[in-house]
Amino acid sequence: MEIRQLQYFVVLYEEGSVTLAAQRLHVVQPAVSQQLAKLEARLGHKLFHRTPKGMRPTQAGHDAYDIFAPILRNLDHAPQELASRQGEVAGHVSIGVIASVSNNAMSESLISFHRKYPNVTIRATDSYTPDLVDMLRHGKIDIAMINDSLRTFPLPSIEVIQENLAVIFSAKFAQKPPRNVPLSDIQKHKLVLPSPHHGLRVIMDAVARRSGIRFAPALEFDQLTTIQDFVEQTDFITILPQIALHRSLREGRLQSRPTTPVISRRIVCVHMPDRPPTRAAMLLIEELKNKMSGAMSELER
Repeated sequence: MEIRQLQYFVVLYEEGSVTLAAQRLHVVQPAVSQQLAKLEARLGHKLFHRTPKGMRPTQAGHDAYDIFAPILRNLDHAPQELASRQGEVAGHVSIGVIASVSNNAMSESLISFHRKYPNVTIRATDSYTPDLVDMLRHGKIDIAMINDSLRTFPLPSIEVIQENLAVIFSAKFAQKPPRNVPLSDIQKHKLVLPSPHHGLRVIMDAVARRSGIRFAPALEFDQLTTIQDFVEQTDFITILPQIALHRSLREGRLQSRPTTPVISRRIVCVHMPDRPPTRAAMLLIEELKNKMSGAMSELER
């Protein structure tokens, strides 16, 4: 059994397609099929069903992935772990983050982190919490920074930050809401929110339901940058985390008010039980945590 066979199998399992696996591995499709056939012959089990919609793992395929994927990841992480033990921070970190983190905090954190640890390479992607958890479980990312306020993902987690969402409005165009905005009064204003399948909207709707309120926004956008730009230039209001908009808030283009009752969200960094974060990953988590904590403190002053 060769490491290459295991690598091709794991990539094929994660991609679900010989074509996509070959593209990811930078090889031709017959090479993937050939290595898979050799592995199946060596193991004595069929690992995939070939279907019109792609490669569907058999039960033996699922079991093989659970065994081989951690082995390959440990091999991938071995050089950076060895370097870390010698005092050097090096290696690669693949991280997924929710949009409310990537919108402002991610770029500032990466600039600072790269200056401190130039030998660490990073691949970052942003998506919704369920998608990031799915990517994590399939080995496409090492760690995921997600909304955990609803506590629906039983994975090992590292606390990052807890913050309250706020009513956000344009300093130039909108009529200023009262100092504390009752959720029952939200509909008196022109309202734009993320759509119901967005993680932040799920949190808002849960609090609203407990208060006997149902949000009915005139507009729904899932891209937070789109909401930010729209609110800055109109008399609409929104409800979002201040961290996601802290540059515009800091520069005075947007202003905020707390809600009554409070809408709170908790951000955690999760990982698979068999794949604890490397030293480089832990340092990146700490950098993100410090940047977000600093942004919150700045906005509170």
